[in-house]
Amino acid sequence: MRCPLPVTGLLLLLASLFGCAPAAKSIRENPVSVSEVLRRVHERNEKVKTLRGNGTITIEAPEGSNSGFFSASLKKPDSLLVEFKGPFGIHVGTLLLSRDRFIFFNRMENRAIIGKPDGRTLQSMFRLKMEFDEILNAFTGEFAAASAGDSLARFSIEDDRYVVRYSNGAGAKEYRVDGDAFIVTGYNVADSTGHPTLTATASRIDDSPPVAVPKFLRVIFPGERRSITIAYAGVEVNKPVECSLTLPERAEIIRR
Repeated sequence: MRCPLPVTGLLLLLASLFGCAPAAKSIRENPVSVSEVLRRVHERNEKVKTLRGNGTITIEAPEGSNSGFFSASLKKPDSLLVEFKGPFGIHVGTLLLSRDRFIFFNRMENRAIIGKPDGRTLQSMFRLKMEFDEILNAFTGEFAAASAGDSLARFSIEDDRYVVRYSNGAGAKEYRVDGDAFIVTGYNVADSTGHPTLTATASRIDDSPPVAVPKFLRVIFPGERRSITIAYAGVEVNKPVECSLTLPERAEIIRR
């Protein structure tokens, strides 16, 4: 007949099964100031020098929606190369974006469009009114910082997220910041009437070294019913990348 485990033995067995390490503290138990939150967000953003990743990208608009596979190479602060692919890995097109120009090469038609990377031109091509920095930020999970005219309206903690809200004469901006990775996981911009003009989310945070990055990003323009969604299958940070594009000699060139 087996003897029952002594009490101490039972406790040790339970500890081995369920663990006895203390639970991680929530940010409510160890909060930091708003200035420290913003400093750590800025510090995380500055650590991202290059990015290389692949996955799916979806652009939705009233005129229609498009979705496909992509591979991207990004070098801050001024270079982005995106290869768009269709089914079976077929190359559909390539976008090279820099501060002084963009090139979009349609491989299927052997045609290249070259122009200035301003919001008007990019909107006509991709149905999204986004500036150069906004496009780069969409791939790295960064959002525009508060400007000099913004005043702090609220600082709180909700669902283990720091919530920082600013207001000015034109409207308001709200940031929701992950308390561990210090990545902005929610960003909302509203006009003076309170109607949202931009909402963005970042999730599926990969906190592996050297820098934590979100693997799912979505930017929505509610008034225009337009959005872009980037879902990374794989992403690497601060690895050597090449952001260059050589056009075929016989490619048709269209300048805008």
